[in-house]
Amino acid sequence: MIKFLSNFFKQSGIWIASSFFVSKIAAFLLTLFMARILSKEDLGWVMYGLNYLGFFIPFVGFGSSHGALRYAAIEKENEEKQKIIAYSFSYGLIFNVLLSLIMLVLAFILFGNGNQLLIVSLFTIRLFGLFLLEQAKAEVRGKHDNKKFGQIEIYSNILLLVSAVFSAYFFGVKGYIFSLCLSPFVVLFFHRFRISFDRTLFKNFTEKSFWKFCVTTAFTNQVSELIFLLDVFFIGIFLDNSAVAHYRIYSIIPFNLFFLAALFFQTAYPKLCENHQNNQYQLQFLFNFWKLMVPITILIFAVSYFGAEYILTLFGNDYAENPKVFKILIVASISVLLLRTPFGYLLASKGKSIYNLIAALISILSLLVLIKPTISNFGIEGVAWLSLVNLFFIGIFQMISYFYLVYRAPKL
Repeated sequence: MIKFLSNFFKQSGIWIASSFFVSKIAAFLLTLFMARILSKEDLGWVMYGLNYLGFFIPFVGFGSSHGALRYAAIEKENEEKQKIIAYSFSYGLIFNVLLSLIMLVLAFILFGNGNQLLIVSLFTIRLFGLFLLEQAKAEVRGKHDNKKFGQIEIYSNILLLVSAVFSAYFFGVKGYIFSLCLSPFVVLFFHRFRISFDRTLFKNFTEKSFWKFCVTTAFTNQVSELIFLLDVFFIGIFLDNSAVAHYRIYSIIPFNLFFLAALFFQTAYPKLCENHQNNQYQLQFLFNFWKLMVPITILIFAVSYFGAEYILTLFGNDYAENPKVFKILIVASISVLLLRTPFGYLLASKGKSIYNLIAALISILSLLVLIKPTISNFGIEGVAWLSLVNLFFIGIFQMISYFYLVYRAPKL
């Protein structure tokens, strides 16, 4: 346990933790300030444009940053790391231009002419900036430099918050859009990119396996996001806004607990990739993580179970009347902390993101089939139970997949 935490701090885990907190606080404050500065109509336009952009963000560079992180972390020699990083950036840059064109063409088809098309068109600038930002973060993590990763994440979030508030206050919605588009480019002050189109650099893996991992991981991230959007979406369709509000409030704390596991695995992920063939190293890390996280989850469960009513009164007395949904979602979050997050990262570290994608697709399919009868018969409590069962079995599937890869013992 002590060694596990010691390694966490040695790997600059405190910078990862700080970046998590700063990004969440900055996002909360940004939403708060924009709601006060901009009109509902202007904010609605921007939010709609950001939602549209959100469908493309997981595919920036066609996932090149995922490949840069994993395969650079695996390489021992710095020169080989640099070659992989330069290759992934160069081809990712080309693919990102194609992605921007796809985004624009679809925008013309969906929106025609008007303000929404203009906003979406401007957000292709943000898409390019986010590619640079994600690529830079992946490159420094591929070199096991979590400190620089944390610094880039913190500085970019603070700059967005400060520039957005300042620009929106003095220039309205145009200023806000301007800051959203340009703020990711702050990374150019902290990171230098290298370009190389050399396709002969792959020694320990193939070019095909590199891009297969990139695209699979990008799709997995997108599908995984949908899992946490569909429940609220269908509650809004089949029930009413009050039910949506209650479910969102009940899920705020449980779903924000996910970062506790992500914190440790994001910090250790480059090292796990480097040791992707060392099953003993990975299993020892997993068991040490469980030794730390199991007592934490027991404490979370106890506090949530016995203090649910008090916790929910923080959001208003109306939400404390039915704490059962909150308690169910707490258990769901615990299954994510102990199963889904750990095994998701471990599978990715072995280059087997396809198992994560399969799990996510099965989850989406089951939600689409079951959510309407569940809502009709059991309301939001039924949705909470469905989320719990869904997330638990995703974790079980990923766990079985990982141990299958470990104990069948081929060279991965």
